[in-house]
Amino acid sequence: MTNGLLKMCMLKIISMGEVSGYQIIKRVETLIGKKPSAGSVYPLLKSMQDQGWIVGKKTGNKILYEITDQGKEIIQKHDLLKEHISQKVRESILLAHNTFEDFTLALKKDFHLTFIETLDTLSPLLSELSRLKAEGVDPEKINKVLSKARDELQKLK
Repeated sequence: MTNGLLKMCMLKIISMGEVSGYQIIKRVETLIGKKPSAGSVYPLLKSMQDQGWIVGKKTGNKILYEITDQGKEIIQKHDLLKEHISQKVRESILLAHNTFEDFTLALKKDFHLTFIETLDTLSPLLSELSRLKAEGVDPEKINKVLSKARDELQKLK
């Protein structure tokens, strides 16, 4: 994971409540399946403090980090950028579809529109899954809920 992505992932985790550096490392590991090194996490925490995105408060023998208003603005800008990029991707797919519509069979057209609708439907679900994983919710619990949802969807046939 690049430092920029790791930094945003860490900021999102911190935005959910006070956390220690160790807790951040564990939550990132849960999210991406790979444990980031302390040598990459702690310099990023220092950088975010220097930028005013987070503050660290010494509690006993550890430091608890929390997000600042400036950090919340960074997350908001990031989320807006993410939505903007998603919208541009959808527009590009539609443009490509419309450009090559003469060569597209009706079945492909229906599939394409269904695909776009599916992306719009799944986007909030994927955001919620990311949030739950960042909070450290047990992946087995998430999978059970998703399995039940899949079973219910299959009943709609």
